Amino acid sequence: MSFQSFKFAVFLAAAVGGFYAVPKKGRLAVLLIFNILFFEWADPFAGIWLLSSVCLTWGCALFVEKGADRTKRRLLIGACLSFQLILLAVFKYLPVWNEIINKTYGRGLQIVHLDVAAKFGLVAPIGISFYTLEAIGYLIDVSRGKYPAEKSFWRFAAFLSFFPNIMSGPIERGDHFLGQLREITEKKRRELLNYDRVMQGLIAMLLGYGMKLIVAQRAEILVNQVYSMYQDANSFTMLMAAFFYAVQIYCDFASYSMIAVGVGRLFGFELVQNFKQPYFAKNLTDFWRRWHISLSSWLRDYIYIPLGGGRKGLAVRQRNILLVFLISGLWHGGAPQFLAWGLLHGAGQVVQDFYKKAKQAVFGEAKIGLEKLRHMLSVLLTFFTVMCFWIFFRSESVSMAVICLKNMFTRWNGFLYWRQFLFTMGLEKTQFFIAVAGIAVLFGIDLISEKKKQEPAVWIYRMPLPVRWAICLFLIGAVFVVGQYGKGFDPSGFIYVEF
Repeated sequence: MSFQSFKFAVFLAAAVGGFYAVPKKGRLAVLLIFNILFFEWADPFAGIWLLSSVCLTWGCALFVEKGADRTKRRLLIGACLSFQLILLAVFKYLPVWNEIINKTYGRGLQIVHLDVAAKFGLVAPIGISFYTLEAIGYLIDVSRGKYPAEKSFWRFAAFLSFFPNIMSGPIERGDHFLGQLREITEKKRRELLNYDRVMQGLIAMLLGYGMKLIVAQRAEILVNQVYSMYQDANSFTMLMAAFFYAVQIYCDFASYSMIAVGVGRLFGFELVQNFKQPYFAKNLTDFWRRWHISLSSWLRDYIYIPLGGGRKGLAVRQRNILLVFLISGLWHGGAPQFLAWGLLHGAGQVVQDFYKKAKQAVFGEAKIGLEKLRHMLSVLLTFFTVMCFWIFFRSESVSMAVICLKNMFTRWNGFLYWRQFLFTMGLEKTQFFIAVAGIAVLFGIDLISEKKKQEPAVWIYRMPLPVRWAICLFLIGAVFVVGQYGKGFDPSGFIYVEF
């Protein structure tokens, strides 16, 4: 069930209405029912794998907390984590393994026929990449004594199956979300359904729909057109496609997170913020503090720091960085281009470390000057680097990505015919300028958010009442007038649902 569908609007209205219609002790049951309905509607067989993860993780955490001897605890934790990871690896990478075997041995040989596997939820079950990380993080936290194991099976099931974030995050932590689940059965209706929270939630949803339906959908058309003819693309068209894909994936993924946060607020929940103006980052490390924050912080807390982080010298730190980003690439997909994308980000941070060391050796603590100019150039360089790395993420193979990069840097023929090139990229002139206007508005919103250090929904809500409503009415008008939706339009799903 897509967030931009009429079905979801009806489903959400029913869920919110049912949630607040029952006595407070019944809210958890209503929420869990709608979580199950949402999940089963999207992928009926995949519910089996979610249930297995819920049962195994909940039971294992309780056993670990009871204080079994150290050896048994380690064996049980290891078995539980291994099961979760094997399940993720088998289902997520089955298509990749089939392709490798087919190319190696030929004759159409496959582990299992994908059409048959898909019918039984065996090919990338909905949400498995996200709820698996939530389950693993919860179990590790309990084993470390960070917080007690959840005694209520139903509350834990609601945590792993919460429908707004199950398909594309944000990835929640037990200590952040389970406490909120306890509160919904204790707080009065007006404490959860308060005006400030609801309005900020609706504004977040409105911004999310604008990013998806106005910008991301149009950017996708241009990107798909250029990538379909990538071998013949010149530098200008390839550069435009790379830029628009950077915009597309940001608007697509951040919009899902915004809508999820907004929907959560309608129920009285605060989900973690997943994006903080990532394209204003001054370097790659800063970028990953702003992009997919729930994943990058998960990798930091459960892989990077346990490996030693940066505490054991520069060489170990660089090894850990490369390993973490290799795992990040693998989490996104088993195909070589995703591994290359992850390694490029890791290698970029290693190079960044060497640059900092060299700069420190040459200049020491001295101020070089021109700080604002240097900061602006750093932001532009970081954006260009990330944009080039996205080419690997979008391409169907490493060789395709290499050709795209080669064409982008070596086929310059001037900008004499730039207008003709623009309007042969799949977008009509009007649609192109709507996309550009949307990007300009998005840049302005992110710039204000960067200055205020607040998420857009919060600072928009805190504006004077006439200004707030003017902004909201403008956004509503823009979504309904120029947003791509309705009869005859087939909206593409959110990109990160595939991961």
